[in-house]
Amino acid sequence: MSIIGTSRSELVHQAKHFTVEALCSGKTAEAIEQALRVTGRSEQRSSPLQPKLAMWLVLCMPIFRSDSIPAVLARLVNGLRELVTALSLRPVTDGAIAHSRRKLGVEPVKEFYRLQANQIRPAPSFHGLCVWAFDGSLLTMPDTKANRRRFGAVKPSRGRSAFPQMKVVGLQDVASRGLRDVRFDSWKAGERMMALPMLDHLGEGDLVLLDRGFYAAWFFEAIRLQRSHFLCRVSAFVKFDALPETSKESGDYLAFIEAPVELPKKQRYTNSRGIHVKNRTVRMLVRVLEYRIGGFERVRLVTSLLDRSITALDLVLQYHRRWEIELALDELKTHQSSTASGTLKTIFRGLSPRAVMQEAYALVASYNLIRGLIKEASDRHRIDPDKISLVDSLRAVALMAPRMRSAPSHRLPALYNQLLADIAESLIDRPRRGRRYPRVVKQKMSNFKLKRPRHKQVLIDFKSSIRIGA
Repeated sequence: MSIIGTSRSELVHQAKHFTVEALCSGKTAEAIEQALRVTGRSEQRSSPLQPKLAMWLVLCMPIFRSDSIPAVLARLVNGLRELVTALSLRPVTDGAIAHSRRKLGVEPVKEFYRLQANQIRPAPSFHGLCVWAFDGSLLTMPDTKANRRRFGAVKPSRGRSAFPQMKVVGLQDVASRGLRDVRFDSWKAGERMMALPMLDHLGEGDLVLLDRGFYAAWFFEAIRLQRSHFLCRVSAFVKFDALPETSKESGDYLAFIEAPVELPKKQRYTNSRGIHVKNRTVRMLVRVLEYRIGGFERVRLVTSLLDRSITALDLVLQYHRRWEIELALDELKTHQSSTASGTLKTIFRGLSPRAVMQEAYALVASYNLIRGLIKEASDRHRIDPDKISLVDSLRAVALMAPRMRSAPSHRLPALYNQLLADIAESLIDRPRRGRRYPRVVKQKMSNFKLKRPRHKQVLIDFKSSIRIGA
C-alpha cells in the first residue's frame, strides 16, 4: 500500500475517535457522542471526515473565524501528524468538507448545545436569588437569495441593506456569561415572543434583568407564573400612579401596571350583557424606582421584588449587571467572530439557511466552551472571571490544542492544568472601570448629536453618583 493510502486509512481510524482535548472540560466529549447518537449521525462509511471530526470542525469554525474552513481543518489535523504518517494538511477536498457539513446537518450541533447548556445554573448572588438576563441582537450572513428569503434584511431609509440578518435572543447566566438558551429567527421577529419559551428554564429563586424593550404586562405575568422575579427598565412614555401609602417623590414607590391582553380564539366568550369578550386585563403590583446618575437623564425601573429589606440602591446597582449580556453579545459578534486582518463582512459563512443555522448553534456552543474554561480557571486560581480576557483565552486554547492532540495520554492532565494557568494569566490590560460617554456619533446618520472634540471619556464612581428620586 502507498504512503498516501496508508495515511488515509490511519486518518479514518483517528477521526472516529477525534477530540479537541483543550476544549474537553467536563463532559464535552460525552455530550458530542450523545448528540451524534440521538440524532442518528454517529455511523458513517469509511471517510476521513467522520462525524466526530466533522462536529469538531463545525464547532471550531467560529473560534478560528479568520481562517478559511480548510484552514480550520488543517489546524485540527495538524495535531495528528505525529500519529499519522505523511498526513497532509489538506487531507480532503473542499467539496468533501462541504458534503460532510451537509450530511452532519443542524440537529447534532443543536443537540450538543442543548446538552451543554443544561449544565449552566448560576449560584445565588443577590439576596439569595440567581440572576439571569435576556437580550437580543442581529447577526449577519452572506447575501444569497435563500438567506434573504428565510431571514430577511433590515430595510434602511434609502437604498438596500448589504446583508441578510437573523435575530438572536439569549438567556444568560449573568455571573459566568454562559448562554443557557438561545432562539434564532428572522430579523423582524419580536424579542419578547422569542424569549417566551425560554421562561421554562426559570423557577423559584430566580431574578431576570430586562431592558426596556421587554416591558409588557403579559410578559411580566409569564415570568411571575414561573415563580420568578423581574427587574426591568421602563421607557419614558409609561406613566405610573403611586399608591396613596407610598411617595412618588421618594423615588421608591408602589404602583399598579394594567394592560389588556388578547385572548386566544378558543377562550373568547360572550358575557351576560351580550358583549363578545376578546381581551382580558393583566393587573400587577410593582415597585417603581426612579434615579439619576450624575447629570444624566432620569432612569426608571420596575420590579416584582416588593421586599423593602432589598434597598433601592441594591436594585439599581444590580440592574447595571445587565450589561454582562451586552458584553457577551459583543464578544460573540466582535471578538470571537473577528478576523486577524481586514474587516469582517459577515458573522456567518453559510450560503444556505441550514448552513447558517448550523453555524449559529456552533457559535453559541463554542462560546460556552470558552466561557466554561474561563470559569474553571477563575475558580481554580481565585480570580474574578470578569477580569479574564476572552480574546487572550481563545489564543491560549489555539496554542495548546495541537500540543494536547499529539501528547501521550499521561501528559494530558498536566497540559490541561497549564492551559487553565495560561487562561488565568490572560488578564484584561484595561480592567473595567466606572466611566460614561456622551451619546454622540462620528457620522451624522442618526438622531444622536454629532461627536465633537469636547466629547471625551469621563471617569465616574457610579455608586456614589446614584441619586434615588432625584
